Amino acid sequence: MQSTSRVRLSALACGVVLASTAAPAAYAGEVAPADRRTVQVVMVNFSDSALADAAKLESTLESAYYGKSGSLASYYNEITRGRTTFGPAGTDRVTGPLTLPVAASCDTGRIADETQKALAAAGVAKDTYDHVSIVFPNEKAKCGFGGLGTVGGGKTWMPDEHFSIDALVHEFGHNLGYHHQMRLRCPDGDLGAGCKEDGNSHKSVMGGGGSAAGLTAAELIHNKWLTGGELTDVTKSGTYTLRPLNGEGTGVRALRIPLGGQDKIIVEMRAKAGALDGALQGVHAYRVAKGDYTRSALIDPSTGEAKAPDADALRAGTELTDTARKVTVKVVSSGKAQATVAVRLGSGAAAGGPAPAAAGPAASGPAPVAAVKPGRTAVSEAPAQALESGVRPHVGDERLAETGGDSSTAPLALGGAAALALGGAALFALRRRRRP
Repeated sequence: MQSTSRVRLSALACGVVLASTAAPAAYAGEVAPADRRTVQVVMVNFSDSALADAAKLESTLESAYYGKSGSLASYYNEITRGRTTFGPAGTDRVTGPLTLPVAASCDTGRIADETQKALAAAGVAKDTYDHVSIVFPNEKAKCGFGGLGTVGGGKTWMPDEHFSIDALVHEFGHNLGYHHQMRLRCPDGDLGAGCKEDGNSHKSVMGGGGSAAGLTAAELIHNKWLTGGELTDVTKSGTYTLRPLNGEGTGVRALRIPLGGQDKIIVEMRAKAGALDGALQGVHAYRVAKGDYTRSALIDPSTGEAKAPDADALRAGTELTDTARKVTVKVVSSGKAQATVAVRLGSGAAAGGPAPAAAGPAASGPAPVAAVKPGRTAVSEAPAQALESGVRPHVGDERLAETGGDSSTAPLALGGAAALALGGAALFALRRRRRP
């Protein structure tokens, strides 16, 4: 028997199934090995509901998944500088439509099980692809979400009427191990107990930024997509120069600053680079707690609502301070091509104090999901589906995260009668289901 609850969230209405928890592993800035991920895109019909124009949809999907620009493949190719690529699992770039022996519904577990059975019957074995992406008709199912994806797994569900590149790239981000990226309001830059979670970061495709935004430095660190020369571990007080995170050329793109134990501050500089970050400019900082880079949060020292995409950037003269751990981060200068950041550690900051003492075993981040082939490993998905909205699951109950949406979140999935124009704040009702 299934239980159902509802949650309100932004137009993406994204949910995720928690698949596994990776143990922390040291990351000194070494780059991830080349990784080609294969995708089995499959269109499905229900026994009582079919895709309206499968031929037209197939063409749309081919472009969205594998096109030279504005696609899943082009987005992650640019983000990772070619280190991780996505491609079709077989000669058929899109399979189907296959008819499932189930009436229209939002039972994602049943849809996935029946789809994989139908693929196997058509001669497509599970071990021939890393990701399966299921596109289904939503006319009768009326699922409120723009997409669902397993965290660290290899499944995505995409209702046809809400399909968009923003939702697609976001859901594959969940497959790569990321949760939603949140915003921490820390008035006056005080990183103490006064920080409170407040909506999405808008600095990442995982934080409501859409496919026009890249991933943040913390997220890139998680999957080893920054090389040793691009990531600097701060071990003593000093002044550092940053180049745009997704820009061309060489140089330091991110700082990792210790807060004691596995807690870190990640500092980056963003500027337009290729198809990414056109609306982002300036220095941003993120809090990483307990070495979990998949749940990094933007540090916002302002007290009011940001009026522009880069209004919460850390401008010259801005300081972030953790008095208890004796850490201060100050933006000295910030321009379009580079930024300068001063870091003070310890009581002897001006003289170059040591890094804060570790409160536990040193570790720099979880094992990179980018090196895992979700469709070819023994990683098991949780027996219950934890569908995540704009904020994280309640602690202690990741199976059913009933949380409120952020009405200021820009919609990531458009289309259909339920969608609004880009920049709106439409809310959907999302059914969340648990397996027994």
